[in-house]
Amino acid sequence: MQHWHPEKLVETRRDDFRREIEQLNLVREATSDYGTRRSWMKVQLHNLGHWMITTGERLHKRYQAPEPLPRSYQGSTLAR
Repeated sequence: MQHWHPEKLVETRRDDFRREIEQLNLVREATSDYGTRRSWMKVQLHNLGHWMITTGERLHKRYQAPEPLPRSYQGSTLAR
């Protein structure tokens, strides 16, 4: 069994506590909106990109060639 000096034990607990506080501060900083303030130009570029993507998807759906019908549905007669 190891006999630790009380000073060493207090020091290790203090280091663990300090690391835990630093980790909580990093998590709080990462989830806060304060650090992620964007300039007006960045917001406008983001909105433009989003608009371009949605418009492109709508155009793709509108002008995409239709899927060919299965052979059995092409006419009223049976496929031979």
